[in-house]
Amino acid sequence: MRRLLKKNPQLIDASGFTLIELLLVIVIIGILSGIVIAVINPAQVRRRTAETVMRANTDKVCYAMQSCAATRLIPETNCIDFAGIGATQPNGNPTGSVYTISYAAPTTTITVLGTGAGTNPCVFSCSYNTTSGTAVATSGNANCLAL
Repeated sequence: MRRLLKKNPQLIDASGFTLIELLLVIVIIGILSGIVIAVINPAQVRRRTAETVMRANTDKVCYAMQSCAATRLIPETNCIDFAGIGATQPNGNPTGSVYTISYAAPTTTITVLGTGAGTNPCVFSCSYNTTSGTAVATSGNANCLAL
């Protein structure tokens, strides 16, 4: 053995990482990647994005309904469906969402609802009072991430 060391001095000065050092680095990288995934949370990002699209769609339908109601003589009959307000119904965008316009006599309020999919869905709504001509802006319920 001594002859090998004398003939090959590189064996004495061999440097490198030990197995424990390499395992420690791998464990640290694993912990950091777990933290990054927890912070980013892709499912929550997708849900927030879907709710933002749903709110934008609800806003557009609300603006069309309010514009229709403010310019028509009898908004209770002319502005209570998508054809009447001149808008395309955005059902299914994002997936599973449903949009409705409702009016029930004797109330004087036309309401637009945008409802998300799943249990405890996010719901955005706005309304227009045909008697006073006042609009209530879009708002979301407690189940919405994108308020």
